[in-house]
Amino acid sequence: MIYIQYFGPLASELGIRTETLPWNNGGTTETLLELLRSRNSRWKNALAAEKIFKIVVEKKICHDVVEILDGAEVAILPPVTGG
Repeated sequence: MIYIQYFGPLASELGIRTETLPWNNGGTTETLLELLRSRNSRWKNALAAEKIFKIVVEKKICHDVVEILDGAEVAILPPVTGG
């Protein structure tokens, strides 16, 4: 299992803040995004490849595709704006 947290407008758009997913076979950050996008059009649009968001695995921001191990904590963050 992996534990996923969604933040900000992304959580509102998806209607979920946290969930756990079976992750017995492991995978990468890209595997996870593909799985989530395959749920339905709302998920596909919210996590579209052209959108900018950050994925954090075990409290480390991922700049590339990384392996997600079973038991990991993952956060998906929308872009941050400021002024």
